[in-house]
Amino acid sequence: MSLPVVGKAHEAKAGTAPFHWFIYGSSLDAAAFAIWAEQHGYKVPDFSRAVPARLPEHTLAFDVESKFWGGAVATVTPAPGRAVEGVALPLPASARGLVDHKEGAISGLFEPFEAEVLPLAGGEPIRALVYRAVPSRRLPAERRPSGNFLDALVAGARAHGLGPAWIAELEGRR
Repeated sequence: MSLPVVGKAHEAKAGTAPFHWFIYGSSLDAAAFAIWAEQHGYKVPDFSRAVPARLPEHTLAFDVESKFWGGAVATVTPAPGRAVEGVALPLPASARGLVDHKEGAISGLFEPFEAEVLPLAGGEPIRALVYRAVPSRRLPAERRPSGNFLDALVAGARAHGLGPAWIAELEGRR
């Protein structure tokens, strides 16, 4: 499959309603996101309304190979009693193409699913779009995370005020 490096042909898939994007990966890191956005002709979304949140009953699995990151990157996978922290970012329907592209759904690496995420500060659950690796694109077993990818996760977690225990868990993956 050939994908445009720069271009917005995929934006025709934009949704019809505003949505929340639950971000738990490298998109949390403003610098990494800005580099990607510039390379692909997008404007970085406004993160000022992002809500620190957790996706219950899931954990991170580092079993997705990434040439860009030079090693294994994370996906979410069901795990009773566990949770993944990130942010729920409200976006207009027109941003769906950007999100699908950024998350690798355009290339068939990741797929979206809807889930309720819980604000870290309390309050009502937020219905959000979460992305997970397509099963056929996952490695047979977890690997040591890409150092650069993990650095982006930790930097993003700190910048968005995610929990100290979550940050310690990420740092423990080094």
